[in-house]
Amino acid sequence: MSGTPQVTSADLFQQMKEIEDPEEKKSFGESVNTLKQELAEQLPQESTEDQDKAAFNIAPPSLDQLQMEMGHISPVTATIFHLQELFENLGFSVATGPELEEEKYNFDALNIPDNHPARDVWDTIWVTTEEGQKNLLRTHTSPTQIRYMEQHKPPIRMIVPGKVYRYEATDATHETAFHQVEGLMIDTNTSIATFKGVMQEVFSRLFKQSVDIRLRPSYFPFTEPSFEIDIKFEGDWLEIAGAGMVHPNVLKAGGIEDEAIQGFAFGMGVERLVMLLTGLNDIRYIHSGDLRFAHQFGLKRTK
Repeated sequence: MSGTPQVTSADLFQQMKEIEDPEEKKSFGESVNTLKQELAEQLPQESTEDQDKAAFNIAPPSLDQLQMEMGHISPVTATIFHLQELFENLGFSVATGPELEEEKYNFDALNIPDNHPARDVWDTIWVTTEEGQKNLLRTHTSPTQIRYMEQHKPPIRMIVPGKVYRYEATDATHETAFHQVEGLMIDTNTSIATFKGVMQEVFSRLFKQSVDIRLRPSYFPFTEPSFEIDIKFEGDWLEIAGAGMVHPNVLKAGGIEDEAIQGFAFGMGVERLVMLLTGLNDIRYIHSGDLRFAHQFGLKRTK
């Protein structure tokens, strides 16, 4: 009846705390437990399955109950997407490869055999698998060039965006994990002039202005000749990528034996491009996970 006061089990146990006589408190407690047991026997019992279903049968909140905020694409991802689009417009395909790589692809097939001094250039993070195989976190995206050549015949135009790893100290311009975009173009008539034209087109579109490019002699074991790529940016020459004509040993490792085939390869750091495009002076901001930094990029949409 509506006028009958409702007594809960919590009320009964509170009353038991107020009883000072031990015997009376014991008798009262036994009566309460007996009452709980009798009530439990009269109530319908749910199976464990029913209880599990009930536990997860939670109605989702309506859209009106949510303050919806869309996430942002990071500047690194946005730059990679932009580069992919630029290269795809020039006829390049996009390839991917494993981050946990075999020594064969990361070094040997790229003309960097065991004990080669060039291996000291990369601070490698080695990983031993459960099977005892010695693998590594790839130090560059170049291994995918070999994997791609094994599966495709010339002419080849491809790029490889992806994360790479170096065991080195972190500072304003260096990170242990960062991103590269690697590229490969091989055919019977591909030359350094072809390469320079492609790079000039891509960087001019990326920076939305005419960009001057110069090539400086350098050394990479997987290209010959090798050179650094500089661009003139806001009046200064800045190193932007490494490149060169693909070494014949690398072509052979990829299964290309035809001596008439030649081409170029290049690699650039995405974070360095992001820093130029955004004016950042410290690479560590990019991977900090600080939402105040992330919210500066991309469109923010709210309901």
